[in-house]
Amino acid sequence: MEAKKKPGRKRITFTEEQLEEIKHLAGLGVSESAIADKMGVSLSTIARRKRESDKFDTMLRLGKIDAVKSVSNALFDSAIGKNGTPNVNAQIFFLKNRGEKVADWSDVQKIENTFSLGEVIDSARQRIPDATQTIKRLDESIDKGKGIFLDNKGADDNNGSGSLSPSKTKTES
Repeated sequence: MEAKKKPGRKRITFTEEQLEEIKHLAGLGVSESAIADKMGVSLSTIARRKRESDKFDTMLRLGKIDAVKSVSNALFDSAIGKNGTPNVNAQIFFLKNRGEKVADWSDVQKIENTFSLGEVIDSARQRIPDATQTIKRLDESIDKGKGIFLDNKGADDNNGSGSLSPSKTKTES
């Protein structure tokens, strides 16, 4: 009797050589989507392998870590002048990006605003009491089905010219 096959695709496994290539690509900053394309698998396969295989996940992370380490070392060497004259821009960049706890070099300004929206609205209402009354009158008129029209100066104008409100006309009684 023949053994039954499992339904679905054959499980994809990566060789040591492929894992090294994945590590290299991750170190170059290639996205996981592009790595999946290069390896001929879907992005969901990459995500699944990261969850299921510590080795796979480690190779991806090591590639990224090695790249950051290499660039950091090159930046530091440039900043201190290991291969020539120290680079002032590299020094500034290095100091600004060391973190708040290590060095207090930063050109980021943190501004905290604390205000109450209610207070802002109340303040605006106190500054423009006439406008608030006009808006209330317009709202009430529209709710009652009457049209109130304003000319460009804000005065009532029921002939419809220069209307700033909906195009309802005032009904004659």
